[in-house]
Amino acid sequence: MSIKIKVITPEKIIWETESEQIVLPSVTGGLGILTNHANLVTVLKAGLIKKREQNGWTPLILWGGVAQIENNEITVLANGVEEFTENTMTREEANKEVLEVTQKLEKLNSGEPEYTQTKLKAELAEARIEGLDIISSS
Repeated sequence: MSIKIKVITPEKIIWETESEQIVLPSVTGGLGILTNHANLVTVLKAGLIKKREQNGWTPLILWGGVAQIENNEITVLANGVEEFTENTMTREEANKEVLEVTQKLEKLNSGEPEYTQTKLKAELAEARIEGLDIISSS
């Protein structure tokens, strides 16, 4: 038995597929979903959604949102997404992005207006590295 997954952004439906296993970036940590998972609603942070397929994992970068899990169906209402392939960026570009945004974040105080946006950029940069790891191991 598999799990149906639908990822929806304000613009369109990104994924409408099935998988045996899905990992969501919940605000409380990585949330692995298998068939017959308990019903759940969770807030998602910026990070990587991964779905398991026969030839490995498929990543999708999420800009945050909310997920509902019910009766072997997952619906993700996403703030935005980035579809990820081998051509998205090189490992060197991803490492440079993480370094730059992390250095910028360290210079900001949490009360500054730019802090939240920079923190989101840092989470997305780290998700891109994880996405590259998944794609390169497939």
